[in-house]
Amino acid sequence: MTELKRYRIHYLINGNPASLTLSSFEQPDMEQAELEILLHHVREPRAATDAPWEIPTRPSEDSRMAELGVSDIQIEEEPSR
Repeated sequence: MTELKRYRIHYLINGNPASLTLSSFEQPDMEQAELEILLHHVREPRAATDAPWEIPTRPSEDSRMAELGVSDIQIEEEPSR
C-alpha cells in the first residue's frame, strides 16, 4: 500500500527564509512546489496559464514567482515519526 508522506518545501521570499509542509504520496516536483508557494502567498489566486498558441517571453507562473521574490526552492522529505 502507498504511504502518505510529508514533504517540506524550503525557499526564500524577498531574501527571507520560509517553508511549507505538503502531504503527498510521491515527492512533489518543482512545478507543484511553485504552485503551493503561489497558493500560500497570493491573496486572490487566479488560474493564469498561457494558452498553447501564445508565445510569451516568460511563462505566467514564472512571472508571478518573480513578482513575489521567490528563489532557492528546495524540497525534502520529512522523517517518519
